[in-house]
Amino acid sequence: MVGQTSAQSKTPLVILIVIILVALSFIVKQAMPKKYYYTADLKCESCGAVFQQKIAAGTTFPVKCPKCGKKTVYRAVKCLDCGEIFAVHPPKLEEMPYPEMMMPKCPKCGSMNLGRVFEPKK
Repeated sequence: MVGQTSAQSKTPLVILIVIILVALSFIVKQAMPKKYYYTADLKCESCGAVFQQKIAAGTTFPVKCPKCGKKTVYRAVKCLDCGEIFAVHPPKLEEMPYPEMMMPKCPKCGSMNLGRVFEPKK
């Protein structure tokens, strides 16, 4: 009987510890920051693929291309004057002293009249 009493007294303690661990894991999961995703127009500079993909906010470019596997994918924009679709590299702040110099220009016609590659889905 002594062996059963000892085992019986440990069982509630083990159950309590499991409940505490489950509660702590739930609290920690709720406290973690959530990732936000958005759909971006992208272009691979290696294979030329143009596509849309959901990416996490704060993603650093370049990212890996799903078609060719190379890490040469950047955000893409379309020139509304000539129709050229091109990749936009993030600006290097040490090379861009003035904010107006950070605005991308079409490599084909030099226009700054740019828009989305794909129309937003309604």
